[in-house]
Amino acid sequence: MADLPRSIDEIDSFVARSQEFLLRSSRSHPIRLACIHNLATALLDRYALSDAADDLDKSIVHLIESILLPPRLWLEHGPMILHTLWLLASALFRRSKVSGQPEDAIFAANYLRYLLDQPRDVSGVPRRLVTTMLVDALAFQVSLKAGNPMQNIREMAVLCPGLLTSDVSDGDTTRSILQFSKAVSSAIRPWVPDQPLDQVIECLRLVKMHKPELRDAQFALAFCLGTRYCMTFVNVDYEEAASMMDEIIASSSPGDSRDEYVARVQRFVTGLAFIRSKTHRTPEYSEETIYRARAFLSSPPEEHSFNPLVNYSLEDTEKQRFHYFGSVEGLRARSGDSLVSRLVDAFGRKDEDDDSEFGRVYKKAMHLEDILSWIQNNDVMEIEEVIEDGRTTLASFDRGSSFTFYILGLFGLILSEAFKRTNEIRYLDESMSALSQVLEYPFARHIRLGILRLLSWSLLTRSVRFRGRRMQDVDEGVKLLSQCVNDGHASLPDRFQLACVWASFARVFRHPSTLTAYENAISSMQKALLFAPTLQQQHATLATMPDYSNRMPLDYASYQVNQRQLEEAIETLERGRALLWSEMRHLRTSIDQLLEADPDLGHKFTAVNRDLEDLTTSIPPSHELSMDDSAADDLRAVDPFSRLLLKQRKLLEERDKLISQIQTLPGFDSFLTSPSFDQLRSVASCGPVIIVNHSKWRSDILILLHHMPPSLIPTPANFYRRASALKNKLFASRSRYGLDSSHYDQTLAFVLAKLYKLVGKPVIDRLCQLKVPEQSRIWWCPTSVFCSLPLHAMGPIPSDDEEKRYFLDLYICSYTPTLSALIQSRNRNLGSRSSERPSLLLVAQTNPSLPTVQGEIQVVQALNTKVTSLISDAATPAAVIDGFRCHQFVHFACHGTLAAGEPFEAGFELYGDERLTLLEIVRSHLPTAEFAFLSACHTAEVTEGSIVDEVLHLAAAVQYCGFKSVVGTMWAMVDEDGRDLAEHFYKALFSTTSRRDQGVPYHERSAKSLRFAVKKLRKKKRITLERWVNFVHYGA
Repeated sequence: MADLPRSIDEIDSFVARSQEFLLRSSRSHPIRLACIHNLATALLDRYALSDAADDLDKSIVHLIESILLPPRLWLEHGPMILHTLWLLASALFRRSKVSGQPEDAIFAANYLRYLLDQPRDVSGVPRRLVTTMLVDALAFQVSLKAGNPMQNIREMAVLCPGLLTSDVSDGDTTRSILQFSKAVSSAIRPWVPDQPLDQVIECLRLVKMHKPELRDAQFALAFCLGTRYCMTFVNVDYEEAASMMDEIIASSSPGDSRDEYVARVQRFVTGLAFIRSKTHRTPEYSEETIYRARAFLSSPPEEHSFNPLVNYSLEDTEKQRFHYFGSVEGLRARSGDSLVSRLVDAFGRKDEDDDSEFGRVYKKAMHLEDILSWIQNNDVMEIEEVIEDGRTTLASFDRGSSFTFYILGLFGLILSEAFKRTNEIRYLDESMSALSQVLEYPFARHIRLGILRLLSWSLLTRSVRFRGRRMQDVDEGVKLLSQCVNDGHASLPDRFQLACVWASFARVFRHPSTLTAYENAISSMQKALLFAPTLQQQHATLATMPDYSNRMPLDYASYQVNQRQLEEAIETLERGRALLWSEMRHLRTSIDQLLEADPDLGHKFTAVNRDLEDLTTSIPPSHELSMDDSAADDLRAVDPFSRLLLKQRKLLEERDKLISQIQTLPGFDSFLTSPSFDQLRSVASCGPVIIVNHSKWRSDILILLHHMPPSLIPTPANFYRRASALKNKLFASRSRYGLDSSHYDQTLAFVLAKLYKLVGKPVIDRLCQLKVPEQSRIWWCPTSVFCSLPLHAMGPIPSDDEEKRYFLDLYICSYTPTLSALIQSRNRNLGSRSSERPSLLLVAQTNPSLPTVQGEIQVVQALNTKVTSLISDAATPAAVIDGFRCHQFVHFACHGTLAAGEPFEAGFELYGDERLTLLEIVRSHLPTAEFAFLSACHTAEVTEGSIVDEVLHLAAAVQYCGFKSVVGTMWAMVDEDGRDLAEHFYKALFSTTSRRDQGVPYHERSAKSLRFAVKKLRKKKRITLERWVNFVHYGA
């Protein structure tokens, strides 16, 4: 080929000569091919200089003409045809970009593909340059929405990795990568099937590795990861996407020329966080959403069309926080969300004129919501006509839409509500059909749990009311409930409650999954408790759960008893009761053996436990956590409560990892696992423990012995109802007439007599059969209503003489919240000597409302042992806690108070307005403490509105923090009884007349001493029944 001209004049002259030659020569002329090729090239050069569209068009015509010449002409020129195809592809692509039409770009891409398929390169054109142009042409098609965008993106994802290691100029490679990234960002969409996300993500990860400075490529990668998360809900995709977008935001600066770009990144990551919080129902994800939403709303531009959606999402997420934890940081309960609100959550509110796909969905959804509201609030006479309207709306909807599942879900709710109003089975059947279709949509993850729950309810309802398909419906309903329970996206409290429902239904129908359901429920109960960060909120979580959830451990134990699995039943009751105390005890578990086996692991575990205990016993939300600054900076907290929550999650994760490591050590495989029966039975080494399980399925009395299998005392069928009635009768009389009324005393006498027949007599008979002698020590471990009933005072017991005898006359009674609590109370303090009299701390308040407390003070101060007195203004909470640490015994003589629904606010009234609360006591750690005499009101009484099986009262708190034996009161006490009881109690305690007591630690003599004092009090003239029944003993 001849040298081509360079200037416009030269090109004009060359074009004229070439055109003249072509007019005179035949198509078969041997140099015609070269002439046409050179003419086309010259026209392209002139177009580059003059931008004349006519030159570009003529160039393309001549290039096509040259290709269509007879094949024999090409034989002499060899590779020229490849170069011609390259020029034609370049010209076509150039014209396509000028015209904005895709046809030329499509042809250009076909030619470029052909060139890449050839075994040899185009002369003078590196192969990689052909690749960059093909990528550009494909990206251009995507921008025009021409051809098959996903196929084009898939092809680009295959081509681009080769460019990253090419010798093509950095500018060409960078341009093509950016075009690919922009094409991806513009075409990839959440909830659209058949997108090449995996290939694109792998390609863009290579781009990030080789060209980390390309922010558009990073955004495209993050966008694709986020999109894939919205379709698969795999959390690692979210984490990677969010991390990259945070890098992009952090790399920008105020006044950045790409502020709108940064805002786009913020919008996407904020929306993605919200989707995750609705899909994975975990509090830390909700907190991240709140953090990101507030960050977005506080960043420029302050006014943006996306702001209303972010505001709405923020409100909804804060509502979710309220649902989890109650009122925090001024949050208020809001109305529940519907499927329409879920649509709004995801895509924003729409006006009536919006004709987008979602706008049409929104209008239909609103119409169906109106139908649902009508069915709920109107007469059922016209219900069929209204439902037919809903059917018409559903039929008119495009089933290929990504949002079909919303419409199906709403229609299923309408039909379910219609069934509830009419009891027409056909509505229930049609509802289940619609709801089942929702589950076929993989993008319906955020409403899946609600749909499964409603479907299982429908199946089990149909099995009960309409027996035609009974067992098939039960099988399907139970299967769906098990899916709910094992759904890792659902919140732990939801999964726990659904496991309880599953267990209950399975047991009703005698389904073979009953045991599995119960085991799922008991296993998830503790995890559900740790869902909240502090003790107060953990108790609130339990208190707001349905009754069937709180009863579940008792019901499970009753099921095991029914299966003759007595040892397993005892293990279950230990796992499922007093969860708050159990978890706190785990934080104080002894690690002496661990420190010997692995000191480093032991110290790490101790540090994490200490931080967790500080956090768990804190008072949200204002409590300042003691953590280093670097740890605090890692937490994206929007307020003090959020900081508390996120810190707890971090500590729990670290603790779980440490426990897993510890359990791999030789001999530590059972570290912090639930205690086995063999471990629990050791609690009966000093006397039998009597467990009273109160379950509506069946109630039982189990006697735990040290060297024998548990002894079962079956109860009559009406045991559950009778026991509940006794508790209700006692409480009603106390509430209406007061403790000091004759009516209450008569009611108490009635209750004690009935309790004797219901519980006392069967227990006494069995103890006799077991050869447990009278005057032995026994421990009561009650459940449910029995936690509030005075089992120690059951009677009177029929006898031949006239003297009234009660249960405590035959046996020395104590109580224990759990078996583990009693085992811990039996651990004797290192260095303590049973022969030495203990030092005693006296905490007392003298005021007109306690006229005889001075006499009680004198009784205690006169004891033949070291007594330190904190009286009146000397008794501050801090002084009392300090005094705990250096005394083995403590005696309180003051007012005790309860706060309805707030068990951790129960406390001792000290000087002025100060109080020593249950929570403050729990924070104490007193390894040398032994005995506490709580001569105050309500110290062993569970607060109204509290969970009785959690045993949250002052006596249990004092026992938890280290005191091994405690004397407390079941209700308000009479002031003068404190003085009289203390006098007789300490006289018996420090008496040395009994050989049997010699060598026994003084705190272990306290139960017997209390019985002696109570019997003395009982003989006092004009003493009412409630006054001596009031006093109880806890612990060793």
